[in-house]
Amino acid sequence: MTSPGTRRPPLERQGEAFGNDPVAECESAVRSIREAFAESGALERTVHHRIGDMPGSELLVQLVADCVVHSWDLATAIGVDPGLDKQLIELAYEFYAPRMQNDALRAYGWFKPPAKPLPEGATPLERLIHLVGR
Repeated sequence: MTSPGTRRPPLERQGEAFGNDPVAECESAVRSIREAFAESGALERTVHHRIGDMPGSELLVQLVADCVVHSWDLATAIGVDPGLDKQLIELAYEFYAPRMQNDALRAYGWFKPPAKPLPEGATPLERLIHLVGR
């Protein structure tokens, strides 16, 4: 999270290299995010993000939503139940749904349009995964 008027160089595409030590880069990013959210007023402050300026509270929801989807990705890749909380699934769906309607996030190449129609009687998790093009 950067303060108003400060911008970090955006990542243009998913999968862009993060230097010679991606684990260290990830750990550094996590520390930075934790420190930023620990600051007084962090949830109300405007945050500059590659998808646009937003309040810190919205960024926090985005980070949680991303974790929900990527938890499903990893669980699916190794063949285990993701064990995701229903409220987290709903939070993620509520975050992504309006942004997918106008292709705001798809424009970055991070999400593909659903390949097939949503099955009747889909669970909340199936609805979320369909929405984000998995």
